[in-house]
Amino acid sequence: MIKRYSLPLLLTILVFFTIKVLIGTLKSKPEELAIQVNAKVLADDTFQVFYLNEKAKVFNEEQSVISEVKGDSILQTIRFKIPLDTSINKLRLDIGKNRKQKPIEITSFILANEFDSLTYDISKDFNKNICIGEENGKFITKTISNSYDPFFISKFNAKSAILNLTNDKPLVHNFVAYLISFVFALAFLLSATLNNFSLNRLSPNAYILFFILIILAPQCAKLLDSRAETSNEKRKLAEKPEWNFKESYPKAFEAYYNDNFGLRPLLISWSSKFKIKFFKDSPKPELAQFGKDGYLFFNEYEEKSGGIYSSYSNTNLASEKELNNALQKHKRIKNELAHKNIEYVFGFWPNKHTIYNDLLPYTMKLQLANKTSLADQTVSYFDNAKLPMFDVRKDLLNNKNKKQLYFKFDSHWNANGAYEAYLAFCNQTFDQLGLKPFSLEDFEVTYTRVRKGDLTNLMGIDSITNYYDEKPIYKLKNSNKRYHFIYPGGIYKNAFITENKNSGNNKTALVFRDSYGASFIQFLSLHYAKVIYVARSQVDMYWVNKTNPDVVILGVVERRLPYLLDIVE
Repeated sequence: MIKRYSLPLLLTILVFFTIKVLIGTLKSKPEELAIQVNAKVLADDTFQVFYLNEKAKVFNEEQSVISEVKGDSILQTIRFKIPLDTSINKLRLDIGKNRKQKPIEITSFILANEFDSLTYDISKDFNKNICIGEENGKFITKTISNSYDPFFISKFNAKSAILNLTNDKPLVHNFVAYLISFVFALAFLLSATLNNFSLNRLSPNAYILFFILIILAPQCAKLLDSRAETSNEKRKLAEKPEWNFKESYPKAFEAYYNDNFGLRPLLISWSSKFKIKFFKDSPKPELAQFGKDGYLFFNEYEEKSGGIYSSYSNTNLASEKELNNALQKHKRIKNELAHKNIEYVFGFWPNKHTIYNDLLPYTMKLQLANKTSLADQTVSYFDNAKLPMFDVRKDLLNNKNKKQLYFKFDSHWNANGAYEAYLAFCNQTFDQLGLKPFSLEDFEVTYTRVRKGDLTNLMGIDSITNYYDEKPIYKLKNSNKRYHFIYPGGIYKNAFITENKNSGNNKTALVFRDSYGASFIQFLSLHYAKVIYVARSQVDMYWVNKTNPDVVILGVVERRLPYLLDIVE
């Protein structure tokens, strides 16, 4: 009897611990880090969180996130997303720009990821500056020497907290892992003992158990683990449909299940990382592809969703009529602004594909239909008509071998690229704008490592572990020349506005830009008393009439030239 059950029992124990170990390897890396401030803020205001890493000496606007706060008499949660940067060692919470703000009550400051959170007491775990007083558990903001800048600075070990929150987390709770292991071990034992178990019977039983494990594992994870799984996909996942007898219900439920079954984000992430690590192959080549030297390139086809295919393949060439219509349009804009004594300059920033064409993957190079691009057409046509546009391609091409100008894992340029473009912009528009650029020696340039960007997000992965990229950070050495952001609200709610009292003039610049213009802000804002940055790819006269600027600048990325030219279908 003992001999009969000894082998099944031994193998049952082995099955139990094998499954437990396998489940223990199921881990998920946090994909975002968030700050939640639970507070009662009675009047509309703007809160801001600054994060200081080890390489930076002072807090700066480039390393901060902003949240607009709607005044309310009830407790609300104010949320900020900060980078998953384990070098962050200090946090600062600015509690507003509204000098007429009423006493603020802050119940908690929470650092959190998708799985865990750490809660801090704002009174005990932070130091407040002189613009903040405290009475009866509420914080009173005040103006000191005509300066209103109330903020808290963390005094707890922020780096240790962030390291704790960025570690890999078990996908299945320990109790659930033991329960699943016990169920499968028991099933194995029953299968073995009720069928006159012998070694030659192990193989078919093992296959059955392994098949059952595969089938049940996702649903068990979904039912037994209460933590929400997250996805990197840039789309809204299908929602569970309400039960009905319509023919559409089965398809709707199937779509919901396909988007929400247990372990789905993990399996997608594993599959993507496997393709990248062993084959250097993009899991979503229709969105992004690997080129040479670890560079990723945007490959979206759909133009309506911001695609780039027709731009890098040179299949979006304009007709003579379209170019002439675009020329007449910008002549009208220039003349209309000239009547208002407003200078007007416009142009484009080159695609990553244009500057690093030699690093494109072979499959993308095969798509090139013409040697001439829409940018070539437009620049030549406008130059011949004596209405030049700024074009910084030559300058970036001349400098690309001296330093990295674009992010490897992102579709945008980095601060190095933006700085070289800034030098070229100032030179090409000098006759109109008269801007003398700051030299490289005027800046302190530091670097921080990054492993992700908008292209890794498109591929459905949180980061690329095999590689890292270096993000340059520019900071003007002369603090008296620096600008700062202002938040007047109203029509400016969705615009970026900078103010620089030491710019040497009282001029206002109105800039129409896309996402490429974000890295340009830190340089252009040094030259004007006020700059208003509006997310538009065309000149909007509503903003011109509202802001009455001295200068209007229109600059978009090369792939959005059809919007600048107004030839989008």
